[in-house]
Amino acid sequence: MSDENKIALDFEEFIQTFKERVKEGMSYRDAILFTSMTFGGNAANLVKQADRKFQEATFNKTELSKQPNVDECALASMDKLWHGEHFHGSTEQMQSSQEETILDTLYFILKYAESENALEASLAANDTVCGDKKARKAFLKMAFDVS
Repeated sequence: MSDENKIALDFEEFIQTFKERVKEGMSYRDAILFTSMTFGGNAANLVKQADRKFQEATFNKTELSKQPNVDECALASMDKLWHGEHFHGSTEQMQSSQEETILDTLYFILKYAESENALEASLAANDTVCGDKKARKAFLKMAFDVS
C-alpha cells in the first residue's frame, strides 16, 4: 500500500471516529478536536492548522475574514497568518498532496458544519477553490453522512 493510500485510509478512520462523537452529541469542532487528541501525531498537527485557519477566517476582526474569496485565501495561507496580501487565485485543477487535501477538507468541515445544510455549503465552497476537488468532495460527503 502506498503512503498516499495509507494517509487516505487513516483519514477515513479519523472521520468515522469523529462522526461517532457527533452522534454522541458533540459539535463537529469539539468532536474533531477530541479525536485529534486521541489519534495524536500527524492528525493532531493537521487539525491544529485547520482549526487556526478556521478561526482566523471566521473572526470578523481579521484581514482574512474580510477577503471576498476568503476560503481560497484561507487554503492558500494555511499555517500562516493572512497579512492582507492581494490574492488572485485560480480555480484550475492543481496538484495537491494527500495531506493538503485532508487539511483543506478539515477546514471546510470546521467552517461549514454548523450551516443549515452543511454538505451543500461545504461542497459549494469546495467548487470555488483550487486543488483536488474530487477527493475533498468524497471526504466531505463521508463527513456529512452522504454516500
